[in-house]
Amino acid sequence: MNYLCSILRTLDALRAARDEMAALADAPGGCDGIFQHPDWIAYEVESRDDGTMPHVIVVRDGAGRMVGYAPFLAIRHTARLDLGGRRVSLYRGEALRLLGAGIVAVAAERATATLAIVRQLHGDIDVRVMRIQESPLPNTFAESLGKGEDMRLVSANLLDQVQWTIEGQASSEAWLAQMDKKRRTDLTQRIGRAYRKLGGDAALHVFDTPEAMPEYCRLMNELYPRTWHHDDLPIHWDHPLRVALFQRLAAAGHIVGHVVLRDGQPLAYVHGYRVAGTYLVDDLGYDEAIAKVGIGSVAVFQAIKALLDRFPGENVSFGYGDNQYKRLLATYSQPCGSLYVVRSARATAGFHMYAPVRWLYRGLHRVREDMRSRKRGQATTSPVTR
Repeated sequence: MNYLCSILRTLDALRAARDEMAALADAPGGCDGIFQHPDWIAYEVESRDDGTMPHVIVVRDGAGRMVGYAPFLAIRHTARLDLGGRRVSLYRGEALRLLGAGIVAVAAERATATLAIVRQLHGDIDVRVMRIQESPLPNTFAESLGKGEDMRLVSANLLDQVQWTIEGQASSEAWLAQMDKKRRTDLTQRIGRAYRKLGGDAALHVFDTPEAMPEYCRLMNELYPRTWHHDDLPIHWDHPLRVALFQRLAAAGHIVGHVVLRDGQPLAYVHGYRVAGTYLVDDLGYDEAIAKVGIGSVAVFQAIKALLDRFPGENVSFGYGDNQYKRLLATYSQPCGSLYVVRSARATAGFHMYAPVRWLYRGLHRVREDMRSRKRGQATTSPVTR
């Protein structure tokens, strides 16, 4: 059967194909996150004023049925490399940013749709740089793109990263049973201690309906500025476009937010999206003024327990990063990193710097870790003086 590719380059074209795309994204294993859903793609374009446009490559079979799509955004991109505190520009120009780590398709047609999209991208000489962030490794889609003589795969993370997941569980009880008794008891007892310290009517509340989204966004906008990561990533949670997006996602069962409230005031939150059999813990935080209470980690534990009981068999993804709570709660981890796929050209020659800098950086990192290990060893074996 012949498979044909077309490109959605406008919001109108994206909206016209929305239902077909959503059906693929919602299928079990169809996509790797909410950011590949057509509603989110539209939001990414609508909420920006930097010229970002959709560049969604759609694959249809001979009967005109959509069998897959690659959710790209056409952007102006600057690739930089940090060399001793100085950021060196490697590329500045047009690029395609992939939302997620691969294409959207059901398992039975993923290989065929991938092949069609790879051929389309190789044949489009205007495509010089493709950016893939925070992807599980190896990335089969990126590797397929990098196999031809005209394109190459570039690893953009200088150090290895890890992605953490709780693989499908029958219930929260089954998940807890995999932990040793001490850890299980400690996690459970923390809940009571934290809420006793908070006092009042403090409790974890769930927000997951379209009607609840305006209030949820208001509470998030009130709490977020009091969290530790507000300065690094300011977010206008109750912006009308975001509220409208959350209402659409909630109507399809794709958003489940948790907020700890005391006397109507938000103190901590766990924010995430549920799609294609996985709940992604996208963000979490707590009011810095009550950090000592430990309500942040308690809220995460409560939210995860509730999700595992409510959606048995589905995965819970914590994304990448080496946070302690991820190590504590996850049942599975895998390498992840950021990638570029670049077409060989004078404009992309700067990407060759990544390999030697990564080799040097990792070597220095290993030396530092060895020195720290030796110091720790000396500290534990040195004689005790009186």
